[in-house]
Amino acid sequence: MEPRKIQKVGYSTLSVSLPMNWAKKTGIKKGDVVFISEENDGALRITPEPTQTEDQSIYVVNVDKCDNTKVLARVIVGNYVLGRNLIKVESERRLMREQIESIREVTQKLLGIGIIEESDRHLLLQCSVDPKSFPLETVIKRLYVITSIMFKESMDALIDRDMELAKDAIAREHEADTIFWLLTRLLASAQQSRIISEAIGIIEPMEVVENNLIAWYLEMIGDRLYAIAKDIIALEELRNDEDEELFERLSQIGLVVFTMFDQAMKSMFESDIKLASDAVDLYEAVGHEEDSLLKEFQENHNPELSAYVNEIAWELRIIAEYSTAIATISIDNVLWSENEICSVIQPDDEE
Repeated sequence: MEPRKIQKVGYSTLSVSLPMNWAKKTGIKKGDVVFISEENDGALRITPEPTQTEDQSIYVVNVDKCDNTKVLARVIVGNYVLGRNLIKVESERRLMREQIESIREVTQKLLGIGIIEESDRHLLLQCSVDPKSFPLETVIKRLYVITSIMFKESMDALIDRDMELAKDAIAREHEADTIFWLLTRLLASAQQSRIISEAIGIIEPMEVVENNLIAWYLEMIGDRLYAIAKDIIALEELRNDEDEELFERLSQIGLVVFTMFDQAMKSMFESDIKLASDAVDLYEAVGHEEDSLLKEFQENHNPELSAYVNEIAWELRIIAEYSTAIATISIDNVLWSENEICSVIQPDDEE
């Protein structure tokens, strides 16, 4: 932190000089326009006038330094998330077929990125995503909708023994991943640029942190539902008619967890503390019913069948925990802004 003394100009204007290093870094010169905004804590933020030019830097990924194709794929995803538009993947020797396939596979999971140049030793990737074209709430709602459909398909597959629905839920995980990486890119860009932050609907810096958590919870719920759908397919051959009553109870637990998830997400969009609180209240019932059900399965059923049921019940418990966390964030969001439940009394108001 660098101290600066306030100067008085004329009769009523106060001024402060700008650090020269910052001016050079941002390209500020005499006559340019800057924007001043007041933060919640009373601090002033100085922002240079936005330019129309995009970052044309090329970020080079050295394939030879990546131990395997999984590392290579993660590095490409990392560059995408950081908001980089041009990524050059290169090697000192000919790229191997496995490396090229890994690059092509990962680009199919990322929205708006593709190969625009290729040789035997390098690939140039370009991302055409403009963060300002994606309102954050719209993207989060899309991920919520995909995850909700996966949830419904998995539970219907369990109840109706419809394996095609389970396969549909598994197939949707790819789209959920795509939206999740787009979300993380938007939030990373918002951290780097106040202009982008405001364009996608983020006003307070704390919103970046909270939305990162929401995105992560939704992604993890999608992963858990993917695992549930695979378990439903695996246990289908082990199910007998005498097991159906217990499977009905398992599906009821799933429906309660879905209600938790649905209420938690709706409370986020509607700023509804009651919905969020109702979601949290259901968690204890889920845990109690799960413990009771698993005890019966383990005592009276095929161990292999019980193992799959145990996995499904465990995944549902994890989803319930994530839903509780989302609901808690929703409550905090409501309390952060003006609301009917909690008000502020300033010291002067008590007199």
